[in-house]
Amino acid sequence: MKSLDHSLEPDSSPRLPAHGHAHASAQTAQHTASTLLVMQSRALSHGDFKAAAVSAVSDLALLLQCERVSLGVCAGSRVSVEAASGLRDLRCEQAAVQALAQAMEEAADQRCALVFPGSESSLASGVTLLHANLSQLGSGMSICTVPVFENRIENAVEAGRPTAVLLFERRAPFDAVALQTAQDAATFLGPVLVLAQRAEASLQQRVKTHIASRTKLLPWQVGVMAAVLLAAVITVWPTTYRVVAQARVEGAVQRVIAAPADGFVRTVSARPGEAVRADDVLVQLEDQDLKLEREKWQSEIAQLDKQYREAMSKDDAAQIVVAGTKLEQARSQLALAQVQLARSALKAPFDGVLISGDLTQSIGMPVKRGQELMTVATDRSFRIVAEVDEQDIGALRVGQTAQVLFATLSEPVSFTVSRIAPVANAVEGRNIFEVEGRRSDTAAPEKSNDSLRPGLRGVAKIDIEASHLGLVWWQRASTWLRALMWRISG
Repeated sequence: MKSLDHSLEPDSSPRLPAHGHAHASAQTAQHTASTLLVMQSRALSHGDFKAAAVSAVSDLALLLQCERVSLGVCAGSRVSVEAASGLRDLRCEQAAVQALAQAMEEAADQRCALVFPGSESSLASGVTLLHANLSQLGSGMSICTVPVFENRIENAVEAGRPTAVLLFERRAPFDAVALQTAQDAATFLGPVLVLAQRAEASLQQRVKTHIASRTKLLPWQVGVMAAVLLAAVITVWPTTYRVVAQARVEGAVQRVIAAPADGFVRTVSARPGEAVRADDVLVQLEDQDLKLEREKWQSEIAQLDKQYREAMSKDDAAQIVVAGTKLEQARSQLALAQVQLARSALKAPFDGVLISGDLTQSIGMPVKRGQELMTVATDRSFRIVAEVDEQDIGALRVGQTAQVLFATLSEPVSFTVSRIAPVANAVEGRNIFEVEGRRSDTAAPEKSNDSLRPGLRGVAKIDIEASHLGLVWWQRASTWLRALMWRISG
């Protein structure tokens, strides 16, 4: 560190006579070059760009006896101030940072070094209006701004836009030696800092910068071209035109269990989701009145049978006819009572799963004749019902393949469209058509039956035809636009 500090000190050697001026100039140039190499190695020793930039501008300020040295990195037509000696937090000095950036942009646009105030010893001349504003803000500072190029090009017309800018501010005017040292710093130290900044850039930023340097385009122009190319690739990307709709699983066979007559719920032996067997009693209605009715008609039949036998023993034809008619009527009423009594026990029509009708909390609830109480579905075969919007139904045909993904399954289920409902249903303010499908993957039917359950809901994608992504988007957009124009055209 001592050698570095010694190398950054201004040259305090005694003045040489005129005949030794050439030798002194050579020694000064050699001393400056060695100092810049030390600064370059010191900047490379830092692990990140910010630390390297702060170290470099601080060393340059000491070398050239400057009040402040600033580094800006070019991004398109703008310059971003990345480091400035004496300013620890650039965010707290917005006015100074903005003036520095404008002066750097002035030099970057002209692609040459600028000095304010100008002198005969200036390396280059140009417009320095923004430099004058910066000097006025800094109480009359002398300013030298040097662009940093990828390759050293003497002709500014042939040079591309610089990658960075170094700006020097000091009280004393810039002489020829100081200006040459600033130029050397931009040549040897500037590219090192630019490389450190690029090393921390993302892959996207690196690609954009590389293309811009190769094609002589600005970064925003490269971004626009990349966006157009990406849009073109996406537009022609091959895909399959699909109709997306909500879907649910239903049993292939479903039976609704309804109340056979007015009555009250007495017992419930099953809940939705439970497996049931054929002839299992699911709901038992109150049957006390029906039992009394049955006993009444049994007693009535016994009396009428006795009267009929007495008429037969007396051979009374009129009484025989009357008693026989009443006896048949009583027997019919008894049969009706027995049927109603048997119907009071609601049984499962087949082996399956109870999918709706939880009456466990409705014991004693009155029911009306024909009221739906439960629904039983078979647990051996299923159908998938997709709820397709009316604007997509025209593209569907029987036999098309599709896939549906349910939340409880890890893989989508394949099915084939088997029926398209001819009429629509109004659901949540829109018209939908129910499209039924049967499973088409028969590799493991037992496993598939175990994974599916009536009532599952998911998202179905029905394959229509092979197409391109841009064409699919255009078809959907054109359909929406036609409907919109039709509505607003009156």
